[in-house]
Order: sequence, then structure tokens, then C-alpha cells
Amino acid sequence: MADKKGPMLTANKLAMSKALGAAFLNHQVEQLEKTVSAKDYGGWRDRRSQQNGDYARGGGNRRPPQAVGGGPKVVKRGGERAEVTSADERRRREGTSDEKDADIVVVDASVLVHAISHVKKWCRDGRQEIVIVPLEALNTLDLLKKGTSTLAQRARTASRILEAQVGTNPRIRVQRDDAFVPWDAIPFPENISHTGSPEWVRRTICCARWELDHAASELGKPNIKPKVVFAVLSGAPEALSDGTANTGAISASPVPLPAPQPNKYEPRATGTMSLQWATKAGLAILEVAPTPLQAPGGKDGYALGGRRSGEQGRRSPDDDRGTRGGRGRRNSHHHGTPTSGGLVERPPAVMAMMEAVAQPSRVVRVLARGEKLDPN
Repeated sequence: MADKKGPMLTANKLAMSKALGAAFLNHQVEQLEKTVSAKDYGGWRDRRSQQNGDYARGGGNRRPPQAVGGGPKVVKRGGERAEVTSADERRRREGTSDEKDADIVVVDASVLVHAISHVKKWCRDGRQEIVIVPLEALNTLDLLKKGTSTLAQRARTASRILEAQVGTNPRIRVQRDDAFVPWDAIPFPENISHTGSPEWVRRTICCARWELDHAASELGKPNIKPKVVFAVLSGAPEALSDGTANTGAISASPVPLPAPQPNKYEPRATGTMSLQWATKAGLAILEVAPTPLQAPGGKDGYALGGRRSGEQGRRSPDDDRGTRGGRGRRNSHHHGTPTSGGLVERPPAVMAMMEAVAQPSRVVRVLARGEKLDPN
């Protein structure tokens, strides 16, 4: 009898462990689905206001949504009170209004690189603008996002934002393959020649012109004439691919770095030629101001500006380690220098070598093994 109970108990334990394992896996899958659905639905459009509110109250004093007072109230005539909707509350807290800049906004590559904050504003919940990203603007981002310059960092940031929002936000769309007007079909003024424009400018203008001609059918309102604008940078930004903004990173490098070279595709992101030819093509122009350059402690080539939230507000010990000096005692007469600010202290010979390599006009000869230096 005992011999029969042994195999039965083993089988029961095995079945119980399998059932518990299946239940645990189902629970994990449900949690992952909830997490992914929450991220896909809101993204940075919903999390921004929530994070700002949490940091304003402090990490240890977070109140539940239904706290004392029940949130802001609006007193109507006759003493009636109505709760403000979450969208209205968020718009009032962020300082946005119901007024829209246009029905359809065609963004130039200069706006994606130098003024991505405006694209975020148009794609936020509560806004009504439809944002069209030309295919040529995506090609420009692909050409600019290689390297370590500030321009490449901004191009990669814009690419990540577009990849996260296209397909999730129905109001941000990419140009279709057939959504363009032939260049020769655009009605230019008679006194203006349209033969000296680059191909990438033509493709961007043809996309914007198609949206202008087919705006009513795109919105599904044939009786209303929608407002279509071409968003472009208001002025030529500073050069970001020559490494002028990364001098701190170059000086902190423990090894000599080659001289930075300008990106030959940077004129595509200035917006100068796009603005010129969009005006000639009769498009409505919406000029946006560029985002300031990177401040100390900035991220992805943009200035922090204002209260930090999320990952920018938290710093790990590894981030602060680069700002502290080396180990050992330091007297009161010692002042911080570039050679003693990091963990690795470089001798003056290495610093002189780095300065020589950083100059494009200087030629540095490297001796092979066994080769002697010519005294002459």
C-alpha cells in the first residue's frame, strides 16, 4: 500500500508544480501586457504632467488621486459645481490653449533636428493638429545621426521620438509614397525661376504642396477649407557638427582625439533653402524658434531649462564621479585644472600631444618600432 502511495504523491506534486508554474507565467504575461499597453497609449504625452506633479509635491508626500478636496472645481451660476475634466486640467497646468496653429502641419527636417519640442507640443493629447513628416526629412535624419557631434545626437533623438509615436499617435503621420505633386505642376510666379533647387528641397516642397491641395479629403471635411502650414526653422542655427559644443568631452578624453570634421549634410537641417523655396511655391509658412544649445548637464544636445523630471532629475554616483577630483589630500592653494579634474591624471606631454592632434593643420608623425628620429 505504501508503494502505491509513493508514485501517486510524486505525480500529484508534479501536477501541482506544473499548475503553479502555468499560473505564474499567465500572471507575468498579464502584467507585461498591461505595462506595454500603458506605455503605448500614453507615452511621453501623458507621463509628463504626472511626473511634474509628483516632483512638485515631493517623493515622500505623494497623495492619492482622490485626496481631500476632490481636485479643482468650477462653480457655476446658481451654486452648482462641476468637476473639471482631466484634459482641461492638464491644458491649464501646462499653459496650453485650445487654439491650434493649423489643421495640418508639414514639418521640415530643420524643425525635427533643432526644434523637436514644437513637434511634441503638436502631438500632445488635447491638441488637434495633424503632423505630416515628409520622407525626405526622414532621409535627412538618417544622414545626420551618425557620429558623436551635437547635431548627430539631436538627429538620433528626433528619430527615437518619431519611431515611438508613429503608429501610436494617429495625428502624427509619415508621407505616403504617392502623396506628392510633380515639381513642374507647382504654379510658381512667372518672374521666378524654379530650376536651381536641390532634389531634396523639391521632394519636401512637393509633399507640402500635395497636402495643401488634398487637405479637405485628408480631413474628411470637403465643405471646409483647412489651414495647412509648412513648419520651418525661423533662422539659421549655429553649426553643431564641427565639434564646437563638445570641447568639454574632448578635453576630458584620456587619449588624443582626431580633429572634428563638419557634416556635409548639415545644410539640409538649417531650413534656409526650404524656407526660400516654400515661399516661392506659395505655401503658408510657420516659423518656429530653435531650441537653445546644450547647457551644462544637458541631454541629447538640448538645454535642460526649468525643473528636471524623470531620469534627468536623478543622478547616479557614476555621474558625479567625473566631477570630483582624484584621491589624496589637496591643500588650499591647489586649484582645479583640466589635468587633475578626472580619475586619470594626464602628464603635460600627453596634454601637448592632444592639443597638437586636435589642430587640423598640424601633422603628427608616428615613429615605427626601431625607427630613429632625424635630428634635422
